[in-house]
Amino acid sequence: MAEESEGSGFADGELSADSFFDHELRKPIHEEIHARLIPPLQAPLRARRIVFLVGRQNEQMAYASRQLRDWCQTVGIEGPKESWRQFSFSTEKYSVTWEAHTEFVTLTWYAPINDLTARPTGVGLEVLKQFPIIAAARIDVVERHEISPSALLGFEPKSLCLSRVGSGNAQIGTDFQTDEHGFTRFEIAVDQLSSIKTGILVRRLLEIDTYRTMALVGLQDARVQSWIVGGLETELSLLNEEIGTVSSIDDSKRILGMLHSLSVRAGQSLDATAYRFAASQAYGDVLQIRLDRIEEEQSEKHTTITRYLSNRVDPALATCRATEKRQRSLNNKIARSIQLLDARINVDIQSQNREVLSSISQTAKGQYKLQSTVEGLSTIAISYYALGILGYVLAGFADYLPLSKNMMLGALAPLVLLASWFGIQAIKNRHKA
Repeated sequence: MAEESEGSGFADGELSADSFFDHELRKPIHEEIHARLIPPLQAPLRARRIVFLVGRQNEQMAYASRQLRDWCQTVGIEGPKESWRQFSFSTEKYSVTWEAHTEFVTLTWYAPINDLTARPTGVGLEVLKQFPIIAAARIDVVERHEISPSALLGFEPKSLCLSRVGSGNAQIGTDFQTDEHGFTRFEIAVDQLSSIKTGILVRRLLEIDTYRTMALVGLQDARVQSWIVGGLETELSLLNEEIGTVSSIDDSKRILGMLHSLSVRAGQSLDATAYRFAASQAYGDVLQIRLDRIEEEQSEKHTTITRYLSNRVDPALATCRATEKRQRSLNNKIARSIQLLDARINVDIQSQNREVLSSISQTAKGQYKLQSTVEGLSTIAISYYALGILGYVLAGFADYLPLSKNMMLGALAPLVLLASWFGIQAIKNRHKA
């Protein structure tokens, strides 16, 4: 064994820890696995949880955290850190745990089995009273092999879920109905189950009730958006029929404007539910993991929590997925219709441009012919007047000319015509330049 060098703090041949540095995510990653510790629980006890839907905006969760820290300071409790995930404290009667999630906060407290106070003071319930309650659960844990018949009488037989868990060392029961205080009631009978496993089981059931509720939050949005998407699909169908019969660019532009308006509304529908549907699927996945972890054993007379929730939550999540698929499909169809109409308008414009160019070409040809005719007539007219002037000039020198005036004009006529034509061409070329 290597000896430590005296006064160095580390062994010979060992590098100092100060020579290295940690990645910025090392501490958060390490703390994540310890963020939500599960307390050991000993039967008998009563656990209650209330879930507040705070919202996913950072300022809303920050406000909730400030309220909790202010309350702790008021009652003389050391409050949570600013970036807390779980915060626990104890009073004379209750063991209390707060947990912060992405968009909701849970308040859980453990009390004696005979505690009848549904909303006690001293646990911090008043901190989030301005936020709505989305779920509430109550779990009674007794030390028995089976849940007592008197406890089972309080459940609705048609929705009673009863099964054994923990390798047969515990029995759980619920009907997912709310009691007179608005709490979903669970019963757990533990027999030779350790306090650690009891704490895990209670925690799993609380999470199951929380996540099955959060998974179903998106169902109402799915129903509303399904109706909206249906209306938009009908509008698109009618516009597509008009596209097939459009006969003018003005009609095409009118339909294109309507398609763009439809595209905006379809995009708003998708944006309005994108987070909610994604969150519902994530909560559904977490719910399924929690259900798998409790490892229920099917009884002959009653269904299990896993089967009961699967028969109800799975169709709801399928509805959310189907609605989102319809939203995305609608947006794609509108985009294709816009592209089709854009292509139709471009073809019509190109056709009009060809007709205009053809008309311009015909006009240019006519103008060219007219110009050529005018040039010819101008040449003749100029030559005529030029020969007339030459006739007067030659008449003055008739006695000195070798030929008669008429013969001289006849000889000069071709030259005058050529000179007139070349003169007109020179003027035209100068104007072109």
